[in-house]
Amino acid sequence: MKNYSGFPRVMDSIIEPLGRLVPKWFWGLPLCVSAALLLVYEFNGLGAVDRPHGERKERSTGRDFAAQTDVQLHPRASATAPGWASERVWSGHDDWEPFVAADRSSSYVYQMTTRFNTRLSGIFIRRSADGGKTWEPDQLIAPINVWQADPQVQVDANGTVYAVWLDGPYWMSTLVKSYDHGTTWTAPIVIAPALRWTDHPWLVVSPDGQDVYVGLNKDDSFIVASHDGGATFLTPIRTNPVPTPGHWWDANGAAIAPDGGIYYAVINFFLNYEGPSEVNIVSSHDHGASWQTTLVDTSAPPPGCKGAAGCGYGFLSTTAGLAIDANGRMVLAYHAGDIAKGPQQMWITTSDNGVHWTARVQISQPDPAADNGFPSVAAGPTAGDFRVVWQGNKNGDPRGWNTFYRRTTDGGTTWSETAQLSDRTTGAPYKNPAGYAFPYGDYLSLSVDRAGVNHVIWGEGASYDGPGGSWYTRGMATGQ
Repeated sequence: MKNYSGFPRVMDSIIEPLGRLVPKWFWGLPLCVSAALLLVYEFNGLGAVDRPHGERKERSTGRDFAAQTDVQLHPRASATAPGWASERVWSGHDDWEPFVAADRSSSYVYQMTTRFNTRLSGIFIRRSADGGKTWEPDQLIAPINVWQADPQVQVDANGTVYAVWLDGPYWMSTLVKSYDHGTTWTAPIVIAPALRWTDHPWLVVSPDGQDVYVGLNKDDSFIVASHDGGATFLTPIRTNPVPTPGHWWDANGAAIAPDGGIYYAVINFFLNYEGPSEVNIVSSHDHGASWQTTLVDTSAPPPGCKGAAGCGYGFLSTTAGLAIDANGRMVLAYHAGDIAKGPQQMWITTSDNGVHWTARVQISQPDPAADNGFPSVAAGPTAGDFRVVWQGNKNGDPRGWNTFYRRTTDGGTTWSETAQLSDRTTGAPYKNPAGYAFPYGDYLSLSVDRAGVNHVIWGEGASYDGPGGSWYTRGMATGQ
Protein backbone atom coordinates (compact mmCIF):
# COMPACT_ATOMS: atom_id res chain seq x y z
CA MET A 1 0.00 0.00 0.00
CA LYS A 2 1.55 3.26 -1.09
CA ASN A 3 1.16 6.18 1.26
CA TYR A 4 2.39 9.35 -0.35
CA SER A 5 0.48 11.75 1.84
CA GLY A 6 1.51 14.76 3.88
CA PHE A 7 -1.47 14.13 6.16
CA PRO A 8 0.36 11.84 8.63
CA ARG A 9 3.05 14.47 9.26
CA VAL A 10 0.38 17.08 9.95
CA MET A 11 -1.40 14.81 12.44
CA ASP A 12 1.90 13.97 14.17
CA SER A 13 2.72 17.67 14.56
CA ILE A 14 -0.68 18.25 16.19
CA ILE A 15 -1.06 15.19 18.41
CA GLU A 16 2.41 14.99 19.96
CA PRO A 17 2.68 18.65 21.11
CA LEU A 18 -0.79 18.36 22.65
CA GLY A 19 0.53 15.58 24.85
CA ARG A 20 3.05 18.02 26.31
CA LEU A 21 0.83 21.09 26.62
CA VAL A 22 -2.40 19.68 28.06
CA PRO A 23 -2.45 18.82 31.82
CA LYS A 24 -2.57 15.11 32.64
CA TRP A 25 -5.90 15.40 34.45
CA PHE A 26 -7.47 16.40 31.12
CA TRP A 27 -6.88 12.97 29.62
CA GLY A 28 -9.53 11.13 31.64
CA LEU A 29 -13.04 11.24 30.25
CA PRO A 30 -11.98 13.50 27.37
CA LEU A 31 -9.51 10.82 26.29
CA CYS A 32 -12.37 8.35 25.92
CA VAL A 33 -14.23 10.90 23.82
CA SER A 34 -11.08 11.48 21.75
CA ALA A 35 -10.68 7.75 21.16
CA ALA A 36 -14.30 7.45 20.06
CA LEU A 37 -13.86 10.34 17.65
CA LEU A 38 -10.73 8.70 16.25
CA LEU A 39 -12.65 5.49 15.58
CA VAL A 40 -15.39 7.43 13.83
CA TYR A 41 -12.72 9.26 11.86
CA GLU A 42 -11.08 6.02 10.76
CA PHE A 43 -14.17 3.92 10.07
CA ASN A 44 -15.95 6.57 8.05
CA GLY A 45 -12.96 7.36 5.88
CA LEU A 46 -12.73 10.97 7.02
CA GLY A 47 -8.96 10.76 6.85
CA ALA A 48 -9.21 10.06 3.14
CA VAL A 49 -10.91 13.42 2.62
CA ASP A 50 -8.03 15.29 4.22
CA ARG A 51 -5.28 13.29 2.53
CA PRO A 52 -4.43 14.94 -0.80
CA HIS A 53 -2.43 11.88 -1.87
CA GLY A 54 -2.21 8.27 -0.93
CA GLU A 55 -4.38 5.26 -0.49
CA ARG A 56 -7.67 4.86 1.32
CA LYS A 57 -7.91 1.10 1.34
CA GLU A 58 -7.45 0.79 5.07
CA ARG A 59 -11.16 1.65 5.00
CA SER A 60 -13.72 -0.75 3.61
CA THR A 61 -16.46 -0.31 1.02
CA GLY A 62 -18.47 -2.80 3.07
CA ARG A 63 -19.11 -4.99 0.03
CA ASP A 64 -17.88 -8.37 -1.17
CA PHE A 65 -18.69 -10.86 -3.92
CA ALA A 66 -19.06 -13.90 -1.67
CA ALA A 67 -22.29 -15.08 -3.26
CA GLN A 68 -20.85 -14.73 -6.76
CA THR A 69 -17.36 -16.16 -6.20
CA ASP A 70 -16.38 -19.74 -7.02
CA VAL A 71 -14.01 -20.88 -4.24
CA GLN A 72 -12.29 -24.09 -5.36
CA LEU A 73 -10.79 -26.18 -2.58
CA HIS A 74 -8.68 -28.50 -4.71
CA PRO A 75 -6.23 -27.77 -7.53
CA ARG A 76 -6.92 -28.39 -11.20
CA ALA A 77 -4.62 -28.14 -14.20
CA SER A 78 -4.19 -24.67 -15.72
CA ALA A 79 -5.77 -23.98 -19.08
CA THR A 80 -3.01 -21.55 -20.13
CA ALA A 81 0.20 -22.60 -18.34
CA PRO A 82 1.38 -26.22 -18.68
CA GLY A 83 2.80 -27.58 -15.43
CA TRP A 84 0.82 -25.13 -13.31
CA ALA A 85 -2.40 -25.44 -11.35
CA SER A 86 -5.36 -23.34 -12.36
CA GLU A 87 -5.67 -20.18 -10.31
CA ARG A 88 -7.85 -20.39 -7.20
CA VAL A 89 -9.33 -17.64 -5.06
CA TRP A 90 -8.61 -17.70 -1.32
CA SER A 91 -12.17 -16.81 -0.27
CA GLY A 92 -15.27 -14.89 -1.21
CA HIS A 93 -14.32 -12.13 1.21
CA ASP A 94 -12.99 -8.75 0.15
CA ASP A 95 -9.26 -9.66 0.30
CA TRP A 96 -6.41 -7.60 -1.10
CA GLU A 97 -2.59 -7.23 -1.23
CA PRO A 98 -1.64 -10.81 -0.31
CA PHE A 99 1.79 -12.32 0.36
CA VAL A 100 3.22 -15.87 0.31
CA ALA A 101 6.26 -17.65 1.77
CA ALA A 102 7.37 -21.27 1.32
CA ASP A 103 9.34 -23.00 4.08
CA ARG A 104 12.37 -24.69 2.50
CA SER A 105 12.92 -26.78 5.63
CA SER A 106 9.52 -28.47 5.34
CA SER A 107 6.45 -28.75 3.11
CA TYR A 108 4.67 -25.82 4.78
CA VAL A 109 3.55 -22.77 2.80
CA TYR A 110 2.04 -19.61 4.32
CA GLN A 111 -0.26 -16.97 2.84
CA MET A 112 -1.30 -13.60 4.30
CA THR A 113 -3.91 -11.13 3.10
CA THR A 114 -5.70 -7.97 4.20
CA ARG A 115 -9.42 -8.67 4.64
CA PHE A 116 -12.10 -5.99 4.76
CA ASN A 117 -15.53 -6.13 6.33
CA THR A 118 -18.12 -3.41 6.74
CA ARG A 119 -16.11 -1.46 9.32
CA LEU A 120 -12.42 -2.33 9.36
CA SER A 121 -9.58 -4.41 7.94
CA GLY A 122 -7.61 -7.25 9.49
CA ILE A 123 -4.64 -9.39 8.53
CA PHE A 124 -5.39 -13.08 8.07
CA ILE A 125 -2.84 -15.85 7.68
CA ARG A 126 -3.27 -19.48 6.72
CA ARG A 127 -0.97 -22.44 6.18
CA SER A 128 -0.68 -25.48 3.97
CA ALA A 129 1.12 -28.58 5.22
CA ASP A 130 1.22 -30.24 1.79
CA GLY A 131 3.05 -27.70 -0.33
CA GLY A 132 0.05 -25.54 -1.19
CA LYS A 133 -2.33 -28.24 -2.43
CA THR A 134 -4.82 -27.78 0.42
CA TRP A 135 -5.17 -25.10 3.07
CA GLU A 136 -6.09 -25.05 6.74
CA PRO A 137 -8.54 -22.53 8.28
CA ASP A 138 -7.73 -18.81 8.35
CA GLN A 139 -6.27 -17.17 11.46
CA LEU A 140 -6.48 -13.51 12.45
CA ILE A 141 -2.81 -12.73 13.00
CA ALA A 142 -3.33 -10.41 16.01
CA PRO A 143 -6.06 -8.31 17.64
CA ILE A 144 -7.14 -5.44 15.38
CA ASN A 145 -6.30 -1.94 16.58
CA VAL A 146 -8.68 0.06 14.35
CA TRP A 147 -7.26 -1.45 11.12
CA GLN A 148 -4.41 -3.53 9.67
CA ALA A 149 -2.79 -3.61 6.22
CA ASP A 150 0.33 -4.46 4.19
CA PRO A 151 1.17 -8.01 5.32
CA GLN A 152 4.57 -9.64 4.81
CA VAL A 153 5.66 -13.17 5.75
CA GLN A 154 9.09 -14.84 5.63
CA VAL A 155 10.50 -18.16 6.88
CA ASP A 156 14.09 -18.73 7.99
CA ALA A 157 16.14 -21.88 7.34
CA ASN A 158 14.99 -23.39 10.64
CA GLY A 159 11.30 -23.03 9.82
CA THR A 160 10.60 -20.06 12.10
CA VAL A 161 7.87 -17.86 10.58
CA TYR A 162 8.09 -14.05 10.72
CA ALA A 163 5.10 -11.84 9.91
CA VAL A 164 4.87 -8.05 9.81
CA TRP A 165 2.12 -5.62 8.93
CA LEU A 166 1.10 -1.99 9.23
CA ASP A 167 -1.05 -1.35 12.31
CA GLY A 168 -3.62 1.35 12.94
CA PRO A 169 -4.37 3.94 14.00
CA TYR A 170 -0.86 5.43 13.85
CA TRP A 171 0.57 3.58 10.80
CA MET A 172 3.17 1.67 12.83
CA SER A 173 4.81 -1.61 11.80
CA THR A 174 4.33 -4.71 13.96
CA LEU A 175 6.04 -8.13 14.05
CA VAL A 176 5.08 -11.58 15.34
CA LYS A 177 6.84 -14.96 15.09
CA SER A 178 5.84 -18.61 15.16
CA TYR A 179 8.05 -21.55 16.11
CA ASP A 180 5.41 -24.23 15.47
CA HIS A 181 4.41 -23.68 11.82
CA GLY A 182 1.84 -21.02 12.64
CA THR A 183 -0.06 -22.89 15.37
CA THR A 184 0.80 -20.19 17.92
CA TRP A 185 2.31 -16.72 17.62
CA THR A 186 4.40 -14.49 19.86
CA ALA A 187 3.04 -11.25 21.28
CA PRO A 188 3.15 -8.40 18.72
CA ILE A 189 6.24 -6.13 18.82
CA VAL A 190 6.18 -2.57 17.47
CA ILE A 191 9.21 -2.38 15.19
CA ALA A 192 9.92 1.35 15.25
CA PRO A 193 7.91 3.08 18.02
CA ALA A 194 9.45 6.47 17.24
CA LEU A 195 8.25 6.38 13.62
CA ARG A 196 4.54 7.00 13.27
CA TRP A 197 2.69 7.49 10.00
CA THR A 198 4.99 5.18 8.04
CA ASP A 199 3.98 2.88 5.20
CA HIS A 200 4.46 -0.63 3.88
CA PRO A 201 7.06 -2.47 5.97
CA TRP A 202 9.26 -4.67 3.75
CA LEU A 203 10.73 -7.65 5.59
CA VAL A 204 13.91 -9.65 5.00
CA VAL A 205 15.34 -12.29 7.34
CA SER A 206 18.78 -13.94 7.39
CA PRO A 207 18.88 -17.73 6.93
CA ASP A 208 19.72 -18.32 10.61
CA GLY A 209 16.93 -15.96 11.70
CA GLN A 210 19.19 -13.75 13.81
CA ASP A 211 19.18 -10.71 11.53
CA VAL A 212 15.81 -9.17 10.73
CA TYR A 213 15.51 -6.01 8.61
CA VAL A 214 12.41 -3.96 7.89
CA GLY A 215 12.36 -1.22 5.26
CA LEU A 216 9.71 1.46 5.56
CA ASN A 217 9.17 5.08 4.70
CA LYS A 218 8.25 8.26 6.48
CA ASP A 219 8.63 10.28 3.29
CA ASP A 220 12.36 9.42 3.47
CA SER A 221 13.66 5.85 3.37
CA PHE A 222 14.23 4.14 6.72
CA ILE A 223 15.51 0.67 7.53
CA VAL A 224 15.41 -0.79 11.02
CA ALA A 225 17.46 -3.83 12.08
CA SER A 226 17.29 -6.51 14.74
CA HIS A 227 20.19 -8.84 15.53
CA ASP A 228 18.41 -10.99 18.10
CA GLY A 229 15.80 -12.59 15.88
CA GLY A 230 13.31 -9.73 16.11
CA ALA A 231 13.15 -9.62 19.92
CA THR A 232 14.37 -6.01 19.89
CA PHE A 233 15.05 -3.49 17.14
CA LEU A 234 17.71 -0.82 16.84
CA THR A 235 17.07 2.84 16.04
CA PRO A 236 15.81 3.25 12.46
CA ILE A 237 18.41 4.60 10.03
CA ARG A 238 17.49 7.03 7.27
CA THR A 239 19.17 5.68 4.14
CA ASN A 240 18.86 8.66 1.80
CA PRO A 241 21.78 11.00 2.67
CA VAL A 242 19.70 14.13 3.16
CA PRO A 243 15.96 14.78 3.61
CA THR A 244 14.08 15.12 0.32
CA PRO A 245 11.04 17.42 0.74
CA GLY A 246 8.41 16.79 -1.91
CA HIS A 247 9.51 13.15 -2.34
CA TRP A 248 8.96 9.83 -0.68
CA TRP A 249 11.00 6.63 -0.85
CA ASP A 250 9.30 3.25 -0.99
CA ALA A 251 10.97 -0.13 -0.33
CA ASN A 252 9.60 -2.68 -2.81
CA GLY A 253 11.80 -5.75 -2.38
CA ALA A 254 14.79 -7.02 -0.46
CA ALA A 255 17.25 -9.90 -0.24
CA ILE A 256 20.34 -10.98 1.70
CA ALA A 257 23.46 -12.09 -0.21
CA PRO A 258 25.55 -15.15 0.71
CA ASP A 259 28.20 -12.84 2.21
CA GLY A 260 25.62 -11.22 4.50
CA GLY A 261 25.15 -8.02 2.49
CA ILE A 262 21.61 -6.63 2.62
CA TYR A 263 20.00 -5.16 -0.48
CA TYR A 264 16.73 -3.24 -0.85
CA ALA A 265 15.05 -2.06 -4.03
CA VAL A 266 13.81 1.45 -3.17
CA ILE A 267 11.89 3.82 -5.46
CA ASN A 268 12.25 7.58 -5.03
CA PHE A 269 9.03 9.33 -6.10
CA PHE A 270 7.73 12.87 -6.33
CA LEU A 271 4.78 13.23 -3.96
CA ASN A 272 2.55 14.26 -6.85
CA TYR A 273 4.10 11.75 -9.31
CA GLU A 274 4.51 14.48 -11.89
CA GLY A 275 8.29 14.11 -12.03
CA PRO A 276 10.59 11.20 -12.85
CA SER A 277 11.01 8.37 -10.37
CA GLU A 278 14.32 6.70 -9.50
CA VAL A 279 14.97 2.97 -9.14
CA ASN A 280 17.64 2.55 -6.44
CA ILE A 281 19.48 -0.25 -4.73
CA VAL A 282 20.10 0.54 -1.07
CA SER A 283 22.69 -1.79 0.48
CA SER A 284 24.58 -2.41 3.70
CA HIS A 285 27.75 -4.44 4.25
CA ASP A 286 28.05 -3.94 8.02
CA HIS A 287 24.83 -5.57 9.23
CA GLY A 288 22.75 -2.45 8.78
CA ALA A 289 25.00 0.03 10.59
CA SER A 290 25.36 2.12 7.43
CA TRP A 291 23.71 2.16 4.01
CA GLN A 292 24.74 3.12 0.48
CA THR A 293 22.43 4.08 -2.39
CA THR A 294 23.05 3.16 -6.05
CA LEU A 295 20.88 4.64 -8.80
CA VAL A 296 19.97 1.92 -11.33
CA ASP A 297 17.42 3.57 -13.64
CA THR A 298 14.79 6.30 -13.91
CA SER A 299 11.24 6.36 -15.21
CA ALA A 300 9.04 9.03 -16.69
CA PRO A 301 5.80 9.86 -14.81
CA PRO A 302 3.33 6.94 -14.86
CA PRO A 303 0.06 6.52 -16.71
CA GLY A 304 -3.21 7.25 -14.96
CA CYS A 305 -6.00 4.82 -14.12
CA LYS A 306 -9.17 6.92 -14.19
CA GLY A 307 -11.18 4.02 -15.60
CA ALA A 308 -10.91 2.13 -12.30
CA ALA A 309 -13.16 3.49 -9.56
CA GLY A 310 -11.19 5.04 -6.70
CA CYS A 311 -7.83 4.85 -8.44
CA GLY A 312 -5.78 8.00 -7.98
CA TYR A 313 -2.94 9.12 -10.18
CA GLY A 314 0.27 7.33 -9.30
CA PHE A 315 -1.13 3.87 -8.59
CA LEU A 316 0.62 2.43 -11.67
CA SER A 317 3.90 4.14 -10.83
CA THR A 318 7.19 2.22 -10.76
CA THR A 319 7.63 -0.69 -8.35
CA ALA A 320 10.38 -3.31 -8.20
CA GLY A 321 11.33 -6.80 -7.06
CA LEU A 322 14.77 -8.16 -6.13
CA ALA A 323 16.33 -11.59 -5.57
CA ILE A 324 19.86 -12.97 -5.00
CA ASP A 325 21.02 -16.53 -5.74
CA ALA A 326 23.52 -18.78 -3.94
CA ASN A 327 26.44 -17.27 -5.91
CA GLY A 328 25.50 -13.67 -5.17
CA ARG A 329 24.00 -12.92 -8.60
CA MET A 330 21.21 -10.34 -8.34
CA VAL A 331 18.15 -9.91 -10.53
CA LEU A 332 16.14 -6.69 -10.30
CA ALA A 333 12.75 -6.45 -12.04
CA TYR A 334 10.88 -3.16 -12.34
CA HIS A 335 8.43 -1.35 -14.58
CA ALA A 336 9.34 1.99 -16.09
CA GLY A 337 8.46 4.18 -19.06
CA ASP A 338 10.33 6.63 -21.25
CA ILE A 339 7.26 8.70 -22.20
CA ALA A 340 5.49 10.79 -19.57
CA LYS A 341 2.15 9.23 -18.58
CA GLY A 342 2.56 6.49 -21.18
CA PRO A 343 2.32 2.72 -20.58
CA GLN A 344 5.26 1.21 -18.72
CA GLN A 345 7.16 -1.95 -19.66
CA MET A 346 8.61 -4.62 -17.36
CA TRP A 347 12.43 -4.72 -17.30
CA ILE A 348 15.12 -6.83 -15.72
CA THR A 349 18.76 -6.05 -15.01
CA THR A 350 21.42 -8.13 -13.26
CA SER A 351 24.47 -7.48 -11.10
CA ASP A 352 27.16 -9.38 -9.22
CA ASN A 353 27.91 -6.61 -6.73
CA GLY A 354 24.83 -4.37 -6.48
CA VAL A 355 26.73 -1.40 -7.91
CA HIS A 356 27.29 -2.21 -11.57
CA TRP A 357 24.15 -3.34 -13.41
CA THR A 358 23.68 -4.70 -16.92
CA ALA A 359 21.66 -2.87 -19.55
CA ARG A 360 17.96 -3.40 -18.93
CA VAL A 361 16.08 -6.07 -20.93
CA GLN A 362 12.32 -6.00 -21.52
CA ILE A 363 10.52 -9.17 -20.41
CA SER A 364 6.91 -7.97 -20.71
CA GLN A 365 4.76 -8.45 -23.79
CA PRO A 366 6.09 -6.47 -26.76
CA ASP A 367 2.91 -4.42 -27.20
CA PRO A 368 3.84 -0.80 -26.32
CA ALA A 369 0.19 -0.03 -25.52
CA ALA A 370 0.09 -2.55 -22.66
CA ASP A 371 0.49 -1.50 -19.03
CA ASN A 372 2.68 -3.58 -16.72
CA GLY A 373 3.29 -3.44 -13.00
CA PHE A 374 3.91 -4.95 -9.59
CA PRO A 375 6.76 -7.45 -10.13
CA SER A 376 8.05 -10.03 -7.68
CA VAL A 377 11.32 -11.96 -8.09
CA ALA A 378 12.51 -15.14 -6.36
CA ALA A 379 15.66 -17.21 -6.64
CA GLY A 380 15.33 -20.94 -7.17
CA PRO A 381 17.24 -23.67 -5.30
CA THR A 382 20.25 -23.59 -7.68
CA ALA A 383 22.55 -20.78 -8.78
CA GLY A 384 21.42 -18.85 -11.85
CA ASP A 385 17.77 -19.83 -11.36
CA PHE A 386 15.40 -16.85 -11.05
CA ARG A 387 11.67 -16.48 -11.54
CA VAL A 388 9.67 -13.27 -12.12
CA VAL A 389 5.91 -12.64 -11.93
CA TRP A 390 3.99 -9.46 -12.67
CA GLN A 391 0.63 -8.09 -13.79
CA GLY A 392 -0.14 -6.56 -17.17
CA ASN A 393 -3.01 -5.87 -19.54
CA LYS A 394 -3.06 -7.28 -23.04
CA ASN A 395 -3.18 -4.72 -25.85
CA GLY A 396 -3.78 -1.99 -23.32
CA ASP A 397 -7.27 -3.32 -22.51
CA PRO A 398 -8.12 -1.50 -19.24
CA ARG A 399 -10.19 -4.48 -18.04
CA GLY A 400 -7.98 -7.19 -19.50
CA TRP A 401 -5.35 -7.64 -16.78
CA ASN A 402 -3.52 -10.93 -16.25
CA THR A 403 -0.68 -12.36 -14.16
CA PHE A 404 2.46 -13.47 -16.02
CA TYR A 405 5.59 -15.53 -15.28
CA ARG A 406 9.05 -15.98 -16.78
CA ARG A 407 12.15 -17.87 -15.67
CA THR A 408 15.88 -17.87 -16.33
CA THR A 409 18.31 -20.68 -15.48
CA ASP A 410 21.48 -18.89 -16.59
CA GLY A 411 21.45 -15.86 -14.34
CA GLY A 412 19.35 -13.65 -16.61
CA THR A 413 21.03 -14.15 -19.99
CA THR A 414 18.04 -15.95 -21.52
CA TRP A 415 14.42 -16.21 -20.42
CA SER A 416 11.61 -18.70 -20.92
CA GLU A 417 8.49 -17.94 -22.89
CA THR A 418 5.86 -16.00 -20.96
CA ALA A 419 3.32 -18.12 -19.09
CA GLN A 420 -0.10 -16.68 -18.21
CA LEU A 421 -0.96 -17.79 -14.67
CA SER A 422 -4.41 -16.19 -14.48
CA ASP A 423 -6.22 -18.75 -16.62
CA ARG A 424 -9.85 -18.38 -15.52
CA THR A 425 -12.32 -16.09 -17.26
CA THR A 426 -15.19 -16.76 -14.83
CA GLY A 427 -15.52 -17.37 -11.12
CA ALA A 428 -16.01 -13.81 -9.84
CA PRO A 429 -17.80 -10.70 -11.17
CA TYR A 430 -14.50 -9.03 -12.08
CA LYS A 431 -13.50 -11.93 -14.34
CA ASN A 432 -14.05 -11.62 -18.11
CA PRO A 433 -12.83 -13.27 -21.32
CA ALA A 434 -9.80 -10.95 -21.44
CA GLY A 435 -8.69 -11.57 -17.84
CA TYR A 436 -9.66 -9.60 -14.75
CA ALA A 437 -10.82 -6.01 -14.38
CA PHE A 438 -7.96 -4.53 -12.34
CA PRO A 439 -5.06 -5.39 -10.01
CA TYR A 440 -6.29 -5.34 -6.43
CA GLY A 441 -3.42 -3.72 -4.55
CA ASP A 442 0.01 -2.55 -5.64
CA TYR A 443 2.10 -5.65 -5.02
CA LEU A 444 1.94 -9.42 -5.44
CA SER A 445 4.20 -12.20 -4.13
CA LEU A 446 6.25 -15.16 -5.36
CA SER A 447 8.09 -17.80 -3.30
CA VAL A 448 9.94 -20.96 -4.36
CA ASP A 449 10.04 -24.06 -2.15
CA ARG A 450 12.86 -26.58 -1.70
CA ALA A 451 11.60 -28.71 -4.60
CA GLY A 452 11.67 -25.73 -6.96
CA VAL A 453 7.87 -25.36 -7.00
CA ASN A 454 6.62 -21.79 -7.50
CA HIS A 455 3.97 -20.34 -5.20
CA VAL A 456 2.35 -17.16 -6.49
CA ILE A 457 -0.42 -14.99 -5.02
CA TRP A 458 -1.91 -11.72 -6.27
CA GLY A 459 -5.00 -9.50 -6.03
CA GLU A 460 -7.78 -9.19 -8.60
CA GLY A 461 -10.67 -6.75 -8.25
CA ALA A 462 -13.50 -4.91 -9.90
CA SER A 463 -11.59 -1.63 -9.53
CA TYR A 464 -9.16 0.03 -7.16
CA ASP A 465 -11.98 0.31 -4.61
CA GLY A 466 -12.99 -3.30 -5.14
CA PRO A 467 -14.37 -5.58 -3.98
CA GLY A 468 -11.85 -8.18 -5.01
CA GLY A 469 -10.02 -11.30 -3.92
CA SER A 470 -6.62 -12.91 -3.43
CA TRP A 471 -5.86 -15.48 -6.15
CA TYR A 472 -3.03 -17.99 -6.12
CA THR A 473 -1.43 -20.86 -7.96
CA ARG A 474 1.48 -23.26 -7.70
CA GLY A 475 3.55 -24.87 -10.44
CA MET A 476 6.63 -26.87 -11.17
CA ALA A 477 9.43 -24.92 -12.77
CA THR A 478 10.33 -27.73 -15.18
CA GLY A 479 10.03 -26.45 -18.72
CA GLN A 480 8.71 -23.06 -17.67
